[in-house]
Amino acid sequence: MTGEAVCELLKPLIGKAGTVFMVVGKVGQIGFATTENNHLTGVEVRPDGMVYLERATGWTVIDPGKVVVVGWTSDADHSTGQFL
Repeated sequence: MTGEAVCELLKPLIGKAGTVFMVVGKVGQIGFATTENNHLTGVEVRPDGMVYLERATGWTVIDPGKVVVVGWTSDADHSTGQFL
């Protein structure tokens, strides 16, 4: 996936509570909860092509070339299940 595609999928989730899941090649499913106190506050493509995710309590950098699937659920207490 491209950095721009990942950003476009995540931008509508800024400020929303829930759980974001991604399937990353050779790693598997990763996820993070976004609560009212720790929601996604920003997402952008860095100059090196990596995707920078900012939350109220920290940040994450993801290689978008390894992302296969992006999923979101508004229920932070339950998983969306396994991706194949």
